[in-house]
Amino acid sequence: MFLRRSEKRGIIFLSVMILALFVLPLASRERECPLFLLTPPATSDTTGISLTKPLPSPIELNTADSSTLVKIRGIGSYYASKIIRYRERLGGFHTPKQLKEIKFQYLNIDTLLARFTVNPSLIRQKDLDTMTFKAVLKHPYLAYEDVQLIFNAKRKFGKINFSILNSEKILPLYKLQKIKPYFK
Repeated sequence: MFLRRSEKRGIIFLSVMILALFVLPLASRERECPLFLLTPPATSDTTGISLTKPLPSPIELNTADSSTLVKIRGIGSYYASKIIRYRERLGGFHTPKQLKEIKFQYLNIDTLLARFTVNPSLIRQKDLDTMTFKAVLKHPYLAYEDVQLIFNAKRKFGKINFSILNSEKILPLYKLQKIKPYFK
């Protein structure tokens, strides 16, 4: 079979690419020898002073302003404002894992969770009995149907608070556990 010069080049190029992409990585794993022999950087010099930077102190989410949040790598002014708006809707963060509930398109929040702390005593608890339907509906954990159930119970019992919601099983248990820190 006769092959043209361009076909020969293509076959050679394809075989080199297969070798580089599939064969070499497998061969380097089998020997457990790194492909590039780089030594790790020294963590201290001869004087005993550590050259690595200490980790910054964690940021408290319930008191942080946007200028504090922007100091974290990966969080710009847009993401900082999203975090603050969500904190206002919630009434405060109960745990740093609640940041996962915010949609971050280009940020992996899991890698940053260790940089945050939360003081649950700073959560602003709201009184369900004095709130309007629209105000309760703005809470991110409550859907329209949940708020309807709450206000039906308010009409039935004359007043409403978290202990009534819990004792009368107005909402499912998982929702009650989620909203417990936010309502009196």
